[in-house]
Amino acid sequence: MGEAITELKGTDRIIVPIKLEPHTKFKFTCGPGVPCFKLCCSELYLPLTPYDILRLRNRLKLTTDQFLLAYTEPFILPKSKLPVARLKMRDDEHKTCPFVSDKGCQVYEDRPLACRYYPLGLGIFRNRDEGRNEDFYYLVKEGFCQGLDSGPEITVEEYRKSQGIPEFEEPVLEWVEIIMKKESLGPIDVPQKSLELFFMVSTNPERFRSFVFESRFLDIYEVDKETLEKIKEDDLSLLQFGFKWLKTVLYGENLIPIKKDLSEKKKMKPF
Repeated sequence: MGEAITELKGTDRIIVPIKLEPHTKFKFTCGPGVPCFKLCCSELYLPLTPYDILRLRNRLKLTTDQFLLAYTEPFILPKSKLPVARLKMRDDEHKTCPFVSDKGCQVYEDRPLACRYYPLGLGIFRNRDEGRNEDFYYLVKEGFCQGLDSGPEITVEEYRKSQGIPEFEEPVLEWVEIIMKKESLGPIDVPQKSLELFFMVSTNPERFRSFVFESRFLDIYEVDKETLEKIKEDDLSLLQFGFKWLKTVLYGENLIPIKKDLSEKKKMKPF
C-alpha cells in the first residue's frame, strides 16, 4: 500500500494518495484497549445522510424537529453547494461528539455512515461520458491514531461489511446521485426554492410528508394509491419517493410525473 508521506504528529492529518479497491487489504483496530480511543470523536465536520437522521432520531425517541434542533446545524456541501445537516459538536474545550462518553459511542449501533467508514474514505467519481458514478476508497491517517497498521489484515469490502456500511448506504444511493450530478454541473446558480426543497427532503421526513399530503402536491403530481399508502406510514419509502421527486424537480427526470391537465405555468423549471 505504500508509506505515509510524512511522519505524523498530534492532530496532523493526511489522505494517503493511493486508490483502494474492494479487495485491497489494510490493518486497523479500534476499541477501549487502544490508547487513542475516542480521540477521533472530536472536532468533526460530519454531514448526516437522511438515513443517519432517521436512525438517530428513532433511537433517541425524538421528533425530527427536536433532533435537528438539539443535535445538528445546517452545512453547505463544498462542491455541490447543496444544504444538508451536520452533527453539532458539544460546546466544550475539545468540541466532542454529543454521543461519546467515557465508555465510547452511546449510539454505536446507529452511528452515522461517516463514522462507520473511518479510517477509510469514500470517493465518488462522476463519469459524464457513461452517465454513472464510480466508487473508490482511500485511507485517512491522523497523527493521534494508534489503531492503524495494527491488528489482523482485512480487505476494504470485509471492513465495510463488518461495520454495517452496505445497510446504511443502500437507502441513500439516489440521494448521493443527486449530489454528484449537481457537482458535475459545475458552479451554476440554484434557485432558493430548490435548495429549500432539497434540504427538507434530506433532513425532515415529517415535514416532507406534510408537504405531500397537506399542500397542493397531489393536485400537481401523479402518485399511485399503493405508493401513497406506503409513504403515509413508512419513512424509508418516503425517503425513496422524495429522492425520485427531487430528481424530477431538479433535473427534469420525470420520475414523479406531473398531471397531464396541469398548465405549463405550474411546472417548476429544473436545473
